[in-house]
Amino acid sequence: MPDIPGEPNPTGRNLALSGTVTASSTEGAPWIAQNATDGDRTTRWSSDWGSDPQWIAVDLGSIWSLTEVRLVWEAAYATSYRVEISRDGATWSALRNVTGGTGGTVRVDASSALARHVRVVGIQRATGYGYSLWEIEVR
Repeated sequence: MPDIPGEPNPTGRNLALSGTVTASSTEGAPWIAQNATDGDRTTRWSSDWGSDPQWIAVDLGSIWSLTEVRLVWEAAYATSYRVEISRDGATWSALRNVTGGTGGTVRVDASSALARHVRVVGIQRATGYGYSLWEIEVR
């Protein structure tokens, strides 16, 4: 892929707030994928309980020069997961592989990575429930 410069985000605003969100599944209507990027930490996305892996992805609309991805897990968190980035939504690279995750708020250093898409792939659940995120923030 040609070297495309990413748009800077000098204000550090949460780019996910204006992104388009998709997910591999949802537990039901109250827990849709868009809840994870609405800026409201009282709403959340929750995946189906059925199988692994499960994922949630945000299309930021254009390629940005990122600084961080912040995940705010609900009690149904992932003990093993990947945070991935992509410029085109087809070819993904791991920004961080996590094993032994403990939930809570996790800050992932993006070190000026260039990406239009950010995806969280849950590999192993901490509970019998699906994966659940209060918020995904991308800066």
